[in-house]
Amino acid sequence: MEERPYLPGAKQGHAIERGPFVLDLYRLICMVSASRIVARHGLTSSTIAMMQGGFFKTEVTRILISCAAGLRIRFDQSQGPTDEQKADCGKLFPNWATDPKKVEVLTLREACNKIIHATDIRFDVVIPDAAINPDEEGAYYLPQLYLYGSKGRNDWRAELSLIDFARWGSAAFRWFAL
Repeated sequence: MEERPYLPGAKQGHAIERGPFVLDLYRLICMVSASRIVARHGLTSSTIAMMQGGFFKTEVTRILISCAAGLRIRFDQSQGPTDEQKADCGKLFPNWATDPKKVEVLTLREACNKIIHATDIRFDVVIPDAAINPDEEGAYYLPQLYLYGSKGRNDWRAELSLIDFARWGSAAFRWFAL
């Protein structure tokens, strides 16, 4: 027997528990904040260098996609926090290929859209002594991503602050739980 029959016209949203999402956003802040220190340890430990090289990008990407999808579902089910319009998560260049000077605020909801629909993600990496460091030893990541995709006939580019996404995302998950 179906748990609770579907009733046409009645909204029966997803049951999304905010705790795991907020925990992931905390992990995201920790990861990007510790990247430089972890890279420094990787200079003397190939195991630590392997872990950062093997897990940092995939884990950041996993957290972003999961949280963006959860937030979008919640935004679609509710009005969302009233200060969402002020939730500045970075910059959006809606048609960066032909009009690179046109820039908009990347709100939390739009950041979720861009994360979900991105066709390319580029990390902001620092390579110490890049000119004499061809193996990129000690490379670490800054808390910013560059997302690329297209909407209609326009190619867009977004500069996403991972810290601001985590800040506003956790605030929104907290609000949605009320």
